[in-house]
Amino acid sequence: MKYLFLLGTALAASATLATPAQADEAALDNIVVTATRTETPTSEIGQSVSVVTREDIERTQAVTATDILARLPGVTFTQSGGFGQPASVFIRGAENSQSLVLIDGVRINDPGDVGGGFDFGSLTVGQFDRIEVVRGSSGVLWGSRAIGGVINLITARPTDEWTARGQAEYGWRDQKQLGASAAGKVGPVGLTLGGNWLKGDGYSAFDERIGGREKDGFESKSANARAEVQLVEGLSADAGAYWTKANYDYDNTGADALNVGMKRDTVGYANLRYKGLDGRLTARLGYGLTDTRRISDDAVFGPFTTNGRNDRFEGQVSYTPVEMVSLLVGAETEKQKFSDNYGSKDSTSIDSYFGMLTLRPVTGLTLNGGLRYDDNSDFGHKTTFSANGAWVIGGGENAPILRASYGEGFKAPSLYQLYTNAGFRALDPETSKSWDVGVEQPFAQGHGTFSVTYFDRKTKNLIDYDLAAFNYYNVGRARAQGVELGMQVIDWEGFDMSLSATYLDATNEITGARLARRPKTNLYASLDKRWAQGFRLGADLRVGGGRYDDVANTYFLEGNVVVGLRAAYDVTRNIQVYGRVDNLFDEHYEVVRTYGTPGRAAYAGVRVKM
Repeated sequence: MKYLFLLGTALAASATLATPAQADEAALDNIVVTATRTETPTSEIGQSVSVVTREDIERTQAVTATDILARLPGVTFTQSGGFGQPASVFIRGAENSQSLVLIDGVRINDPGDVGGGFDFGSLTVGQFDRIEVVRGSSGVLWGSRAIGGVINLITARPTDEWTARGQAEYGWRDQKQLGASAAGKVGPVGLTLGGNWLKGDGYSAFDERIGGREKDGFESKSANARAEVQLVEGLSADAGAYWTKANYDYDNTGADALNVGMKRDTVGYANLRYKGLDGRLTARLGYGLTDTRRISDDAVFGPFTTNGRNDRFEGQVSYTPVEMVSLLVGAETEKQKFSDNYGSKDSTSIDSYFGMLTLRPVTGLTLNGGLRYDDNSDFGHKTTFSANGAWVIGGGENAPILRASYGEGFKAPSLYQLYTNAGFRALDPETSKSWDVGVEQPFAQGHGTFSVTYFDRKTKNLIDYDLAAFNYYNVGRARAQGVELGMQVIDWEGFDMSLSATYLDATNEITGARLARRPKTNLYASLDKRWAQGFRLGADLRVGGGRYDDVANTYFLEGNVVVGLRAAYDVTRNIQVYGRVDNLFDEHYEVVRTYGTPGRAAYAGVRVKM
């Protein structure tokens, strides 16, 4: 009853907040980059997009990237234990490896990962200023791995005046966190610098409630840097780097174990940018590097080490000859390398060309259509198509926005799947076709939005793992369809509100079985209130549906209901103290069979801004 009461309170609050109110200024239209590779208002984007700001990260007191991503419509995740343990993010039921992950626009998917995906298990969120998530196939603009969507984690841009912030936090099982960043100018050069440190005793990856006793601790260090300089009028250069290293303990599936792991990610990039013709022409030449090293050191069998590297050169030009028409064209070349300590070593390359045409035939209507040509050195060439549109119906501040999109995807097997697959390399590339349609309704004079979206994706040759044959194989056909609900209210008479709910039907169409670890239903709701005196109080409610843990649908994991509370107080304009209690009612649940999840935990910290 207490969970139903909290949920009812959240929904009642959302109905109250939907009443129009006097606003100082509209909180929307957001400008995003990830959906179109150029700066575009969300009202002109036909795909479903979520934007997480620095204020959202601080308000929710999030520590890891999964803390934030799990709050968004259509997004779920699983993790095999605590911090550092493998974590997968599913966008609309797509495999973790079918979603592209970026840091400052640079691909960080690991060629050494099982499916060429990104392991979110040790990614902290303290250094990021903004996160953009595009749901639905984005393969035409972003290429392979963007079947499910794109996640772009963006660090802060340099500012004209120097600013700085710092954070210190302490809590459950001796978890400590320190973070700091600064941005400003040294002469003509704009700089951003940041770092984060996180360490704790953790909890047993093997579920403590079924016998786990040994705590699996962790330590994470990360740093980022960015520099920008204006060379001449209209021509600028920027370069940056992101580095993180995590050490952690982990267990086997059925017992405690003295296993240790390490994951190190290095990202680097450099760009030359041009902007001219009164902003109607933009161009970019760029290079991006991702280098990842992972060590899983089993206490009995010894270490398994993988190394993945991705080098990428790309260029693009965007031109708007008249207000009604824009054209984006680009080319990319990418080389992936993979090796392990058991003799596997190989590489592959992809050359790509893409184009996107945007039309604005009448006020409020935007239509986008694009093509992409990929030439994979191992699997040949493939052409994919996409189209989407957004229509602001009637115009005006509270006009609804109708969105629709169609996209195709193409993803070759990963180097890991090919060269660690017990000699079986007859894997076919994954292909997909997806579409969605939805409507977004602003309310409260720009302080709030409500959206509902239906999506459907069909995938051929989905690559999965056969536990009986101990190798990877192609699933003939898979389908994921469902409905997403989303609502967000920002600063309405001191209230902030978020609501996301997802219904997902993800199945293997050959066997009829549900895809493993995808819950059918998922709901997240939060309500925050701020007072003029500087005090803030908030609550979270997360309702996760049940899921099967295996492809044969043999092991079913029950759903869960998790409640959190948080508070913050502005001591001065520049100093804030805060605290939170996660899993308030100490809910016992698993999202991966035999692996534990955190119980009730409390944390407190301080933030300083200058």
